[in-house]
Amino acid sequence: MSLHTGGYVFRIVLILLVSIGQIICQEFNSSFTPDHIHYLQLETKNQFLHAWNSYKDYGFPADEVRPITCEPYGPDYKNIDDTVRNDALGNVSSTLLDNIDSLVIFELWDDLEFMLDYLNSNRDIFNQDTIVQVFELSIRSLGGLLSAHLLLTDVTNKQRIPEKYLRLKKISDNYDGFLLDLAYDLGLRIIPAYKTSSRIPVPRINLAKGVLNVPAYLQRDACTSGAATPVLELTLLSRLTGDPQFEHLSQMTFWKLWASKSKLNLLPMTIDPIDNQWKDAISGIGASIDSFYEYAAKAAIVFNDKYMWSVFKTSYKALLAHSVQGGAPNDGSMIFSNIGIHDGIIVSDWIDSLGAFWSGLQVLTGQLSDAIKTHVVYLKLWDYYESIPERWVFAHFNNRVKGSNKLKNSIALEWYPLRPEFIESTYYLYRATRDPMYLQIGERILNLFKNKFKRKCGFSGIQDIRNGQIQNRMETFVMGETLKYLYLLFDVNDEIFLHDDYLMGSKNWIFSTEAHPLWFNKKMQAKTSTNYTDQDNQDTVKLNKKLYSPVLSLIHSYDSRRENLFQAEDRVYYRNITLPPVNRYSLPSDTLYKKDPLVDRFDTCELNPLTIKPTAFLQSGYYEWNRLFMADHTFGGTLIRPPYLSQSQLDNTYIELTRTFFDKFTMFTGKNERGLYLQSPRISTTEKYELFMGDIKEINEVEITQLYFKHNHNVSSTPVLEGDFWIPEIRALKVLIEKLVANRVDSNDRVITHKYIESVRVDDYNEEGVCSPDNQQYQQYQNQKPIGHTGRDIDIVLRVLKVNGIDIPPGAIIWTLPFIPHAPEPGKESLISIASDNRVILQGNVIENVMVWGGSA
Repeated sequence: MSLHTGGYVFRIVLILLVSIGQIICQEFNSSFTPDHIHYLQLETKNQFLHAWNSYKDYGFPADEVRPITCEPYGPDYKNIDDTVRNDALGNVSSTLLDNIDSLVIFELWDDLEFMLDYLNSNRDIFNQDTIVQVFELSIRSLGGLLSAHLLLTDVTNKQRIPEKYLRLKKISDNYDGFLLDLAYDLGLRIIPAYKTSSRIPVPRINLAKGVLNVPAYLQRDACTSGAATPVLELTLLSRLTGDPQFEHLSQMTFWKLWASKSKLNLLPMTIDPIDNQWKDAISGIGASIDSFYEYAAKAAIVFNDKYMWSVFKTSYKALLAHSVQGGAPNDGSMIFSNIGIHDGIIVSDWIDSLGAFWSGLQVLTGQLSDAIKTHVVYLKLWDYYESIPERWVFAHFNNRVKGSNKLKNSIALEWYPLRPEFIESTYYLYRATRDPMYLQIGERILNLFKNKFKRKCGFSGIQDIRNGQIQNRMETFVMGETLKYLYLLFDVNDEIFLHDDYLMGSKNWIFSTEAHPLWFNKKMQAKTSTNYTDQDNQDTVKLNKKLYSPVLSLIHSYDSRRENLFQAEDRVYYRNITLPPVNRYSLPSDTLYKKDPLVDRFDTCELNPLTIKPTAFLQSGYYEWNRLFMADHTFGGTLIRPPYLSQSQLDNTYIELTRTFFDKFTMFTGKNERGLYLQSPRISTTEKYELFMGDIKEINEVEITQLYFKHNHNVSSTPVLEGDFWIPEIRALKVLIEKLVANRVDSNDRVITHKYIESVRVDDYNEEGVCSPDNQQYQQYQNQKPIGHTGRDIDIVLRVLKVNGIDIPPGAIIWTLPFIPHAPEPGKESLISIASDNRVILQGNVIENVMVWGGSA
């Protein structure tokens, strides 16, 4: 056979193999049968193996491997100012340290044994003359070591072990705890960063030479995340080793930062640890502050810490009041924007890719409806960009978007280094809802890893989303988080030990911010031992009353305030209330009780959000959610698909519109029985605006509660309905107002009619009141109408949609106590007053859903 003939045959065979592969993919595509799920698991593991083997063959023992050029990659010793590179690379085999637990999860036992032997033989691995960031080394290397130590000591110590994990048990039996020794050595090297006079850690250290060998100009910019986040890993290190200094110093920092929050309960993002001053007055949920919230919640879980939990709840309430854009029951999206910490005003028009983690945290803390609406924004970004821009502009405040500059102006920072946050939240949402749409998202991302991101020696991120330029770098989190979460997403039958109730069900485990499984119980508490006493380190801090007094006083002070607040909240929840009497109704004082709606939402985890229902066989609740495509319209001005990507929405790149998924998961949904929502509802055409009333700094002192009846109450005897709101004082309120005008569509997808406007305002027109037709201002308007114009088409009724971050659902009434009407300035109408039917009037317009209990003062 000639070479030419042989080449021809080879091409035929290759074409046949590709065709077979395509047939298999078409058979499995979007079906999510057991065979399909098994295929997705194997394919994800194959992608991990491709990356891991590339690192072993071309990168190890360096920190990383470059995916395009197959070179080892580590710190840049010639340019210490390259902090983007050097902060996470310390010549310490970072990819290995960040993935020891990954080797367990992916069941790579041979590699696990080999790498454990390597680390055991290189106990001085951290004795490196390199400058690294404390935050990055804590979450990647320290977290990886602690996680692997827990996995090897507290998983296979059961009476019976599944056969598939007998190899892990053998490895565990031979493990002598040296990873904790390595973690302790690393802890001793990074803890001097916390020993500043300000008690705010400097951001960088030299692993071999300490803090003083880092140039001062590299220590001026620290962020809230970097300073506060290591509290979880360092506290766990103290609990496991018995050396208190790690917990003491990191807790000192955490509580000092929290004590310096603004009166709105918001923290800035950046700080100068040397000058002991905040460098900005901006807050949000993304880069520079993200994991502060994450670890407040997760530390509360791991250590059963009610004070950490109170930090998260208080922060979440503050963000709802000031940061949230959208998120109401009838909204199709939810964005947490950056805001000023003193006034709560939006200060930027972008969100960042790191903020995609927030949906997962919302799931973990029981806020499932919020999580779905936050996640859908990032789903749309993935639809349009096949990635998540580092910063994406959600609203152009200055109308900058024109012509060909639309794409450029819609992406504030253009790279995507294969970050894990979106797939992380997708994993959490699938575990909470079991909706197949999240599997579909995972399959789409997996296919992109196989067909778009894959390189000879790993996976490349995108340097510029606008033109498709790729990066020659694969960071440690690509394997340690992105592929790990993707693999766990497809574990629908709980076959991986992390999801096994027998092995892990009794552990209060969480994923660290670097996706390391971490947990703690008192049985693991170490007694102070000479094994973990550094006699040669003069910086070692010993536990004594004098040392601990500053942090204890901080915590005790906070403790006292929280205890008082808890007691006050208990009285608010369950004490009887007495409303002023109304002529036509009698309301006994023991009829109602009230709850704080923001505190109450954390008492239980939300299981089934109203908009996405539990699904039956081959059904996705997403197609029964009539807001699925609303975000496409809401952000239509900034969701711009790059020209090098397909411009069609029907080519299987738009995840919700993938034809095979849609066909399968809507086939049993009868359109006459349960309608499919393949378009958004009518977009509201009413005007909405925010109104500040009183001093915004007093916003946390205002009572806003929901009213509920006791069991034996006769509902017909009172105008109050279950779920109405009680706001006794109209002060320090941040109110979202909707103007209801005839012939416009409101936020509930209803057309406002003249008849409805008049029905709400009938008392004010028929009796003596500020809006009576006899009113001089009203007559003046009538006289100015164009000839032939009839009706009151600009008559306005107002509706309150949100108060201090609390959504007011349709039909709910806000009740308030009588007040003295605001005295207007000469020549102007009253700002706020009371109408004849007890409704509140704002700037001459009646508010539909705010009423005074008992009439005017």
